Amino acid sequence: MDSVLYVGIDTSLGAHVVCAMAADGHVVARTTVPNDQAGAEQFVAWLHPHAAPYARLAIGVEATSVYHVPLMEWLTQTPDLQRWQPTWYVLNPKVVQKFRETYVDRGKTDRADAALIADVMRFGRVTPWTPPDPRYAALQVLTRHRRQLSHLITQEKNRALVQLFCVWGQYAHTEEPFFSNVFGVASQTVLERYTPDTLAAIPLADLVAEIAAAGRQRLKAPDDIAQTLHRLARRAFRLHPDEQDARHQSLVLHLDTIRALEHQQQALDKVIARDMQAFRQTLTTIPGIGPVYGAGLLAEIGPIERFPSENALAKYAGLTWRPHQSGNFDADIRPLTRTGNVYLRYYFIEAAERVRVRDPQFKAFYEKKYHEATHHAHKRALVLTARKLVGVVYGMLTRGQIYDERKLMPH
Repeated sequence: MDSVLYVGIDTSLGAHVVCAMAADGHVVARTTVPNDQAGAEQFVAWLHPHAAPYARLAIGVEATSVYHVPLMEWLTQTPDLQRWQPTWYVLNPKVVQKFRETYVDRGKTDRADAALIADVMRFGRVTPWTPPDPRYAALQVLTRHRRQLSHLITQEKNRALVQLFCVWGQYAHTEEPFFSNVFGVASQTVLERYTPDTLAAIPLADLVAEIAAAGRQRLKAPDDIAQTLHRLARRAFRLHPDEQDARHQSLVLHLDTIRALEHQQQALDKVIARDMQAFRQTLTTIPGIGPVYGAGLLAEIGPIERFPSENALAKYAGLTWRPHQSGNFDADIRPLTRTGNVYLRYYFIEAAERVRVRDPQFKAFYEKKYHEATHHAHKRALVLTARKLVGVVYGMLTRGQIYDERKLMPH
């Protein structure tokens, strides 16, 4: 009986193109099946006679978009393939592309890509993929959605600031007594109700009362804020009335969108915090890491047993550096690999930014690296701090202990 049959699957929205390849590179068979459950069942039925002479199966896809996700989840759960003890691969597109470049003048088609995926597995220099634990996968859906919402809010605020400057000038940049948050409730109330012209026309006492009410009587010195608003209104450019109205309406719509997205984010945070209770974890004992960032780290890492060392976890997160050395030369500035899990790298870096503010050990480490840097001091120090955090997180998850800087941070 032959050893392994390599099955490469090129996925797309409508169909999967499949290539079964022997260990010597001979193409055993090809087929195309629809990208749905009926197609997956058709694929398994087609594979059975071709796999019969082989002891094992290696089945792989390229991680492009989400077209492979339902297929791989279904295949890993079906009992019809278990007799071959399949090894699964979800290949980094960059790895597949670099491998493609070794073939001179090879065209790019779905059939060729399926064979290429089988070839990558056949040469054996890629790491098998472990099917995710459904609990972690479910949490991952929520935390990734939350990150997308956060980015959308940032984008929408940047668009709002464009209209805000055109209508109100230095509203978001004044150094006079003002709202602490330009996008806070009181500030949004003013921006929605008034243009510079209409605000300049109302009595100062009425404006003070309205600002205090919008701030639920919690704002400091609403009279100073009202005076600043009057000054800003007088100094703002007077645009053509039609353009002024259009920009004001655009600003109001941006504010509506920001509120809606923030409402979704708050609701999602509650769901994430609720689902986090099902996990026995200690990440939230690290100063600065709350349920949201703790959940993001936990969801992307999954079962810590997948990683034999903290270096393996750092590599998975893309928090490693390529060596650049030749002869006696060894470069001080090395590029970050950026080939790992982009979501996990995001959560480690964002968490490091918060931890270094709240924890003395991390703060000292960040400042040391900051002053050592000759270029991009903040970015370099923050990424190195994130790499340090990888070791702490790995140690806590493997030992199941709460955060203790005396044990997890060297002095």
